Amino acid sequence: MTQPEQGLPAENQWDLMVEHGHGLHNGFHGLWAEGDDPEELSRLLRADPDSRLECDLETAVKVYGRMRERAAAWIGPHAPGWTHVLVLGLHPYHPAVRNLGKRRVLEMYCREELRELEPLNLYYDGERIGSVIPPYDQGTDMDLPECMPYAPGPERGGTRSFTRDVHFVASMVGRITGRFIDRDWWTATRTLYRIPDGSWESR
Repeated sequence: MTQPEQGLPAENQWDLMVEHGHGLHNGFHGLWAEGDDPEELSRLLRADPDSRLECDLETAVKVYGRMRERAAAWIGPHAPGWTHVLVLGLHPYHPAVRNLGKRRVLEMYCREELRELEPLNLYYDGERIGSVIPPYDQGTDMDLPECMPYAPGPERGGTRSFTRDVHFVASMVGRITGRFIDRDWWTATRTLYRIPDGSWESR
């Protein structure tokens, strides 16, 4: 896609999450970090390098369910210049998210059972720069005006809903990173790491 900021995902991003997320729509916590070095990100997350397991998402969710540790990360390529990290067991704004170095990091968190959708946060070098939430009405200001070119266009407006908002936020991620979440994305093989308990306590 030559101009991702002008594009639309081929399929509804929420529907794909429900269909392929193996229950993660009740706790999806995704990070998109600039760079093409998943192993570096695993070190910054303080993951156990000996725990690495190449697997698909279905396997990752099952293995995580059997872990003694409270946290894990499933890490792999997203698009050229971007790596995806699906974090399990960490809360939004967690210190680990702010430890990913001098790079842009987008954070998306949603939980259907509570109808909870956090702002689409942008971090850089440990600091939250702001929210990249798209404006839903024409003429509405954004927290980060420089991200306005990526905001949805004619499809803005209308009746708001949790699922529609998730679709808009995920679409913003796709426009910024150059790749929308699709079926191949959900079924890809990435690397699962355990994050030992205590790695982030009192830090």
